[in-house]
Order: sequence, then structure tokens, then C-alpha cells
Amino acid sequence: MRDTTNAPVINRNAAILGIVLALLVGFFLGFTVHGLVGGKPAPSPASQQTAQMPPSAAPEPNPALVDRIKALEKQTQLEPANTAAWTELGNLYFDTHQPEQAIKAYEKSLTLDPRQADVLTDQGVMYREIGQFDKALNAFDKALAITPGHVIAAFNKSIVLTHDKNDKAGALAVLKALALKNPNAKLPDGHTVTEAIQELSTK
Repeated sequence: MRDTTNAPVINRNAAILGIVLALLVGFFLGFTVHGLVGGKPAPSPASQQTAQMPPSAAPEPNPALVDRIKALEKQTQLEPANTAAWTELGNLYFDTHQPEQAIKAYEKSLTLDPRQADVLTDQGVMYREIGQFDKALNAFDKALAITPGHVIAAFNKSIVLTHDKNDKAGALAVLKALALKNPNAKLPDGHTVTEAIQELSTK
């Protein structure tokens, strides 16, 4: 089982998988660091911060983000059917290390539009952060059902299986399925999925 103090959760980066953000000390070949990455295409400035720090050690959120969250909370009350507003609110909760609130906001967005693979991926990251590993896997599975070659969802699922569920065989199966769907897939550290499979197979 994982030691959460050494498992940074990396922020959302699905649209720019080849770019490693400043925080990306996470997963490299061999699964030696157990971080997850999220699915949202455009990370905010808060994405440079780790989401696994104890609450007392978490950095103070950017005042602009706090103001934006308050505005979105009001907007979603006035416009409960606004999918984009719920998604953005979830993203900002994600960035400011509020996983429970992020999960709820993402759920509202998914109720309105359940076929959002990136939102499901982000929700899975938040479930994993609070230790609900089965719900995290379920979210990643839903994302992969929508987009079978979704690199980040598959990557995150393999991490949860390896480090949280002690299921290396399951993790290998996920990566092999990704390789079949997306043979040129590169993981966030720049290694190919084939290299990751080879490395994990030797562990």
C-alpha cells in the first residue's frame, strides 16, 4: 500500500502530455513515484502545488482563485444547469486542494453531461487523494469507456492498481490495453507506454 506522504498528485494536463510541469516529480519509468495526473487541458497557476500535503502545510490559495471560486459558487446556485461552471468550480477546488468539494462539483457537471472523460479523470484523482481507491478506479474506468485510448486515465488507473491495490498484473493489463489502443502513447514523463510495460514487468 502507498505512503501518501510520498505520493504527490499532479494537476490536470491531458492536452499537453509531453510537457512536464514544475511539480512533475511524479511517475517516471518504473512507477517509482506514485503521483496521479489529472485530465483538464489547461492547468491554472495552482497546478504547481502538490495536493498531498497535510492540510496544515498546504499553501495559502491565490486570492484571485479564492475570488473566482466564490463567484462560481454563486453562479452555480443561480445556474444549476451550467455544466461549464460546475466543471470550472471543480477544477479550482482541485487546484486549491479541496478534494471533497471538487468531487461534488465534478459530480454535478457529470450529471449534466456524463460523457466527459477528462472530468471523470480529475474526479478519480480526487477520490484517490481521499483514499477512496475503488471509486477512483471506477471513475477512470468510466473515462476509458468513453475514450479507450485516454492516456491519463489509463496511467492513473495503473498507478492506483500498483500502489494502492497491490495489483501489478492489473496495472500491466491496463497499460497493455492502452498500448493496443494508442501504440504511440507517451506517459507524462516522456517515456512510452511500451517502456513502462517493460519496466513494470521486471519489478
